[in-house]
Amino acid sequence: MDYNNKYIVELSKGAIFDFKPSNPEKEIDWNYIYQKSLEQNITGLLLCSVKKLDTALQPSKELLAIWNTAMINTFSLNVQRYNEFLKMSKLVSNENITFVGLKGCILRSIYPVPELRTMGDFDILVYPSDIEKIKKIYISNGYSVQNDAFGIICKKGNCYWEIFKTIEEEMRVEPEKWDKLFFENTISENNICYLRPTYFLIHLIVHTGKHCLGAGAGIRNLCDIALYISKYSEEINFEIVDAACKEQKVWNIYVYIMNAIKQFFDVDISGIDVTRKDSEQFLEYMMLNGIFGKQGNTIVPQAVKPEDDSIGGLRKILFPTVKMLDYRYKYLKRFPFLLPVAWIHRIFSAVFKWKYSIRQMTGDLKEAVVFSKERNKWVSKLKLKD
Repeated sequence: MDYNNKYIVELSKGAIFDFKPSNPEKEIDWNYIYQKSLEQNITGLLLCSVKKLDTALQPSKELLAIWNTAMINTFSLNVQRYNEFLKMSKLVSNENITFVGLKGCILRSIYPVPELRTMGDFDILVYPSDIEKIKKIYISNGYSVQNDAFGIICKKGNCYWEIFKTIEEEMRVEPEKWDKLFFENTISENNICYLRPTYFLIHLIVHTGKHCLGAGAGIRNLCDIALYISKYSEEINFEIVDAACKEQKVWNIYVYIMNAIKQFFDVDISGIDVTRKDSEQFLEYMMLNGIFGKQGNTIVPQAVKPEDDSIGGLRKILFPTVKMLDYRYKYLKRFPFLLPVAWIHRIFSAVFKWKYSIRQMTGDLKEAVVFSKERNKWVSKLKLKD
């Protein structure tokens, strides 16, 4: 991992733990770091640390001005989104609906400045029996609502919600058991419902693991986990976390994550039984792309799914196997002969649901082929698969 990427980690550490980062030991390419901050959606996080450096060590005034504008825009957007989150959480809670926040909408509260934890969307878990009631609440508040394999997707302006009626997309092994465990391990405060620390951490790690094996996971995920463990380590049952990571087949990634937060974030993992790994290459893999790999409304994430790496290139993208699609198109589990229907369903969704142009899709397909090969190389090199 080159020094610029290492210094991104140092700046991230300084921001999440609220201290002045160490001075750079080598010349820094600030333009590169700024571009990476945009890709990784950590613009404000890094700038917060950059501003603590001595003036002589900071980027040019011109770049700082651009960076500062980007940070202000990001902060403003996140404040608007979070206010909407609070509003809708209250409306739903008033109907006595269990509305469990996942990831960023909960994690932001443990950051030194909540807006440092950016959010692209809101992830929520609810009981299946409450979905229809929630639909009505969102529609009456100006949202468009679409059904999804795992729940509903709600959109209005710059607010995007994924409301899950099952945790199956994350917890692929024994999802019914994990749905039950998650609902049994919730805490509610001021209309906000969230998972107890052990289960919140399990979800964070499995979620990150899924993305590491798919379209990619960024440094923000590592910041989340490092900060969360440092804050809640005494409340987390790591035996349960270990067992969950083994069951969900993300053990190797879990080991890399634990070593990375020890090596680069100075988080104490002495009570966690994981083997020693050199995590530099793992971090380099996390730095390659955006927060979740390739960005935008593309089919790249579908294209790089790891369920069957014996299939490559365009064949894998256009004509995935039943195993690669049955988690989203449930009918394939009972009727695998409908696979051609699922192929059409998938392409139709890409073109019309997300308003793809044929030109955009063609470009994304080419990009996906290249990225899929690159991802396979890294997954194999790091032995990320269990």
